[in-house]
Amino acid sequence: MLQKITFFITSLFLQKENVTSRVNSLNISETIILNVMDRLSDFENNQGYLKPMTLHKLAKKLKTNPKYLSKIINNHYEKNFSSYINDLRINYILKELEVDESLKKCTVKSLTKKLGFGNTESFAKAFKKHTGINPSNYLNTLKNN
Repeated sequence: MLQKITFFITSLFLQKENVTSRVNSLNISETIILNVMDRLSDFENNQGYLKPMTLHKLAKKLKTNPKYLSKIINNHYEKNFSSYINDLRINYILKELEVDESLKKCTVKSLTKKLGFGNTESFAKAFKKHTGINPSNYLNTLKNN
């Protein structure tokens, strides 16, 4: 039992050390990083990603600069800004399609607009990258089930 507890504590220490070293490598104060992360969490919880969004728009909304925001997203989420926003949107629509029958009847074009994508092609590309299937095929599968 003591061995498991020691392993658990060591594991927590190493995780914290890893996060701290990643944070320190950004050359941004920890206070700024924590503030931006807190505002990003609010942005996600309020589904701000469903509106058309650019890095500059979001940085302004979060009261930070685009360079810091980009570095924080790259470091924390291990993806670039576009992938971060697209993944939030695709995860959102996949969950909604499970519970909202009316969405299953929507066109890809209407889903594109609902999710804040600039055009159908970028939505379809992000959807396929995330799920491995085209959104139209996915919707057809849902309709047939």
